[in-house]
Amino acid sequence: MASDVLDKDPEFEAIRKVYSALKDLDGAAQNRVLDYVINKLNLTREGAGAGGREIEEIREEAPAKPPNLHSTERQGDDDLDGISPVAQKWMRRNSFTAPALFSLFSLGVDEIDLVAKAVPGKNKKERMHSVGLLKGIASYLGSGAARFTHEQMKEACLHYDAYDAANFAAHMKSFSAEVAGSKENGYTLTARGLTAATDLVRQVISAVPANKALQPAAKKRDS
Repeated sequence: MASDVLDKDPEFEAIRKVYSALKDLDGAAQNRVLDYVINKLNLTREGAGAGGREIEEIREEAPAKPPNLHSTERQGDDDLDGISPVAQKWMRRNSFTAPALFSLFSLGVDEIDLVAKAVPGKNKKERMHSVGLLKGIASYLGSGAARFTHEQMKEACLHYDAYDAANFAAHMKSFSAEVAGSKENGYTLTARGLTAATDLVRQVISAVPANKALQPAAKKRDS
């Protein structure tokens, strides 16, 4: 199938655009988008069948986009080692550079983690909220999915003096619109949570080093 024919076919052009929009989302997000569009257009969803093969064929045969030598995406490639492609796009959209994020996350190692000296919050509940959002971003940077376990959350809360054993479950429930999940299944940032976490990262990296609003991290204790 010649690429010039595909370019003139509105159906294949639509397939190209849909594929491009969905390819970097996880499976659950892809299905939510497709379900919404299908319901909006009153369509019936069918199996992938030959359609799936056609999308792959278009992807392989479509001419590669010429590189933009002036693009900022080419700068600092070494700093982006170990950061998921999805998170790299998130960084570019929000003008976050790797050097700026180094003060918050352990970039350049096998498992990216939260390593900030302090997190925002005037009390344990506020700091716990900050920990949940930032742990989600740490996981997002490393794997492309903003998910983390209960044990990881608890350990980080202990480190940042944000652990309130008596109210932990109640606090997590109050954060559920942004940090959803359970002790058994772990936690995940929602779309709203990713937005809130992005704003928090911007707030922290924009703050002066001596910002007294940040609560000093407590010495790490055994959980």
